Amino acid sequence: MKAWVLADGKGVELRPLTVFTPKAMVPLLNRPCLEYTIELLKRHGITDITICLRYFPDQIRDWFGDGSRHGVTLHYWEEATSGDGLKGLLAEAGESLQETVLVIDGAALTDCDLTEALAHHRAKRAVATLIVTEAGVWDDEIQAGISTGGDITRMGRSIRRLDQERCAAATGILYLEPAAISPLMHAETFSTPGELAFALFRSGVRLSGYACEGYWSGLHSLEEYRQAQFDMLDGAVAAEIRARELVPGIYVEGELRMDAAVKLEGPLLIGAGAHLQSGASIGAYSVLGRQALVSEGAWLTQTIVGENAFIGMHAEVSGSILGKNASIGDCAVLGESAVIGDGCRVGRTAAIKPGVVVWPYKEVAEGADVHTSLIHGNTRVRKWFGQEGITGVANVEITPEFVTRLAAAYACQLPAGSRIALSACEHPFAQLLKHGVMTSLCSAGIDTVDLGVGFAPLLRYGVKKLECAGGVHLHLQEKPGEKQVKIQFVGHDGLPISAELERRIAAAYTQETYVRSLRRLGQLQVEHSMLDAYAESLLQAVDREAIGGMQTRLLIESKSRLLGDFLKQICAALGIETVMGTIAEGVQAQQADMAVRLPKNGEALELFTHTGERIPQESLASLQAMGEQPSGLTALPFQQDALSLLLSLLNELGRKQISLAEKITADCPWLSKPDRMRKM
Repeated sequence: MKAWVLADGKGVELRPLTVFTPKAMVPLLNRPCLEYTIELLKRHGITDITICLRYFPDQIRDWFGDGSRHGVTLHYWEEATSGDGLKGLLAEAGESLQETVLVIDGAALTDCDLTEALAHHRAKRAVATLIVTEAGVWDDEIQAGISTGGDITRMGRSIRRLDQERCAAATGILYLEPAAISPLMHAETFSTPGELAFALFRSGVRLSGYACEGYWSGLHSLEEYRQAQFDMLDGAVAAEIRARELVPGIYVEGELRMDAAVKLEGPLLIGAGAHLQSGASIGAYSVLGRQALVSEGAWLTQTIVGENAFIGMHAEVSGSILGKNASIGDCAVLGESAVIGDGCRVGRTAAIKPGVVVWPYKEVAEGADVHTSLIHGNTRVRKWFGQEGITGVANVEITPEFVTRLAAAYACQLPAGSRIALSACEHPFAQLLKHGVMTSLCSAGIDTVDLGVGFAPLLRYGVKKLECAGGVHLHLQEKPGEKQVKIQFVGHDGLPISAELERRIAAAYTQETYVRSLRRLGQLQVEHSMLDAYAESLLQAVDREAIGGMQTRLLIESKSRLLGDFLKQICAALGIETVMGTIAEGVQAQQADMAVRLPKNGEALELFTHTGERIPQESLASLQAMGEQPSGLTALPFQQDALSLLLSLLNELGRKQISLAEKITADCPWLSKPDRMRKM
C-alpha cells in the first residue's frame, strides 16, 4: 500500500518557528516532525511514500533524500503555483491509483494504530475512512458525527453531539479507495485530509469513521507544540527517543560536555555536542538542541532550546521556546510562554515578559524590558563599539561570518589601495578570525600586512612603522565561564579610531554597504620581523647601562606566553634578571626586587613591590618619569601600553639608581602606608 504525506503547510500557527521552516520540519525532541510520521508508516509496513511539498521544499528534500536512510522509498510531488494542493496531487496520481492509499498529515504527531484502522476500513468496505479523535478538539477543525455502526452521518465545524452518536475531530489521516477519486475532481479545492473527507461527504460518498485510541496532536499552537514534547518525554507517545538514558528520565544524544556542579532534573533531553557549564541548572521538561551552550549559573526549566543556541551566565528561562542560533545574554530573564525566533539576540539583563514573541533575527538591546511582541525592527540600535573596540562571546556573538562582514564594512570607509596591518593573539580561533578579516579586506581591494601572532602594542607600532592606514587586532580574553573576542581598530597613528569612523562602520554593516570588485584585489604581505623591530625600538628609548647597573631581579606573570617571552628578551638585553611565575607564589619567595603582571593584550599592567604589595592602578602614572628624555634616546613607542609604561619606570629607576620602594617613598609617600596597598 502507498502513502501520501502532506508536508506543504506553512504552519502559521507556529510562527515565529515556521517563518523560514516548513511546519513538517519543526523539531520534536531534536528531530523533524515529519520523521516521526515516516517512522510510523514504516512500523505498519508502508514504505512507498509520496511527500507533497510547497513551502521551502528543498529543506525536506535535502533532509530525507530518497528515504533509504529511513528504510523507505520516497517520492516528491511539488505543488504548482495554482494552489490546488492535495486536489492537484489526486488529479495527477489518482488516475493510476489501483489500490488503497493512506493520506496523512506530516506535520502532526500521532502513534495511531494504522494497521487496525486499515482492518476497520476494509471490514466496512467504505470508499474512504476518516480517522478521528476525541482528544484536543479545536472549534475550527472538521468534525464528524459517527453512528454506533461506524458510519459518518454528519460533518462540519463545531457540530454538536447527538444521542446515539460519537462526535470527534478529524486527525488528518484518511484511507482512500480509487473509487473516491472521480467525485473529488468536481469538488472545491481542499488541502487537508479532513477537508477531503468533507468534500466526499457532501458529494454523497459513504464514509466510515475510525476512532484513534492512541496519541494525536495537530501542533495547532506554540503551547501545543511544547506540550507534545513534554508528552514524548513522559512516554505518552509511542515514538522512539534516539538518545541514551543516563539515569531514568535523563536522555542524552551523543557526546555531552558537562562541567562540575550542574543540576539536572528529569525528564529532559540534551542534544549531541551540548555544553553545560559549571553551576547550570536544567529543570524538568527541558529539551536542549544540538551544540547548545548553557553558561555558568544559568537556570532553565520547561524550555525548548534550538540547536546551536546560547544561554548566558545566570540567565533565567522558564517555560519558553528558543529557536536555533538564538542568543540569550547574561542575566537576561525570559517569562512563561515567551518565544524567541531563530538567530535572535537578547542582550544582557534584558527582560522578556510572559507571552512575548520575538520574530527571527531581531535584537533586544541590553537592559531592555519587552512587554509586547517584536515583529518589525529592534528594541533600539545596537551600540557596536565599546571603550576598547567590539567585544562578544566567541563563536556565538563574534563568528567568522560576523568578522567577514565587519571587515567589508570597514573596507568601505578606506580609500582604494589602502594598506591595513593585522594581528591576533595565539589562540587558534583568533587566528582564524584574522584570516577572515584578511580575506574580506583583500576582496574589497585593500592591501593587508599580516604581523602574525602578536599583541595590541605590537600592532600599534607596526601600523606606524609601515605607514599603514590603520590596523585590526583580535584576541580572546578569558572570563569566568566563557571566552570573549575583542576586536580593536586603530588609525594611521596607532591610536583607536574616532567615534565617527566607528559609527560609519556600524552603519555600513547594518545597511550591508560593501565594496566588491575584481578589477583590483588587495595584496597580502606577511611581515616576519616586526617583533624584533619593536624590541629594538623599546631598547633605543631607554638607558641600557643605567638600568643594567641596578642588578634588578624581576618576577613576570603573563597570561600570554608570547608577551612573557618578549618581555624576558627585553629584560635580558637590559641586564635584568627575570623569573617566570605567578604573584600568588610570592614575590619575596622568588627573591625578586619587583613583579609585574601582564594581561594577554599587553595594554595594561599590574605592578608589585618587593614585599608583594600591589600598587593601585590610578597611582602608576605618578611613578613615571615626568622629565625630559635623556639626550641620545628616542621616545617610547606608546606611553599608554604595558611595556612602554614598565620600561619608562625602569628607565627612571636606573637613571636615579634607586629601587622601586625608594621611588614610592620619595614620589608617592601616601602609597607607602599599609592601607593604600594590598597584597595579591
